[in-house]
Amino acid sequence: MMDLMPGFDSARAIFCTIAWAATLLAALLFVISFFTDFEGGEADAACGDGADTGMFSFRAIIGFFLGLGWGGYLSMQGGGSVAVACGVGLGTGVVMFLLVALLIRAIYGLRSDGNISPQSLVGMNGTVYVTIPPHGEPGGQVQVAHPNQLLTLPAVQEGDTPLPAQTPIVVTASVAGQVTVRPLSK
Repeated sequence: MMDLMPGFDSARAIFCTIAWAATLLAALLFVISFFTDFEGGEADAACGDGADTGMFSFRAIIGFFLGLGWGGYLSMQGGGSVAVACGVGLGTGVVMFLLVALLIRAIYGLRSDGNISPQSLVGMNGTVYVTIPPHGEPGGQVQVAHPNQLLTLPAVQEGDTPLPAQTPIVVTASVAGQVTVRPLSK
């Protein structure tokens, strides 16, 4: 049977202590993550640039110690020597560290701030929503289907005739929140 807390007179006890300490820290971090974003201590804070996403994050380091402790402890329980247990523990710790770091990086890579670069609108197709007056006069609006959302934007055009609603357009420029459009060739 596995002795989950051996006496403190062996390498097995050291691995076990590391394993339980890392497990308790990981559990505490898991519980705390329900109440805070762990990037500054304030609950539901929506600012900042995503600290703790680097390779050497607190979560990844805890992952290393989880792997080191449990890998070494289970190796010793299986009859391995101290040297084998150290190797297994270090190997498992490095694998856990890399898995956690890569997982965190992948998860944080899914985040989006919702901002759209004005230059990303150039070349996109859309339709006139509110008739666009000729000769660069303001007052028109277009709807452009950006990959993330449908945008309704103020628009101008350089043509000589107004562009009525529902006319297909293409964005030719985007400056200060206003787009310049031309009718889409048929």
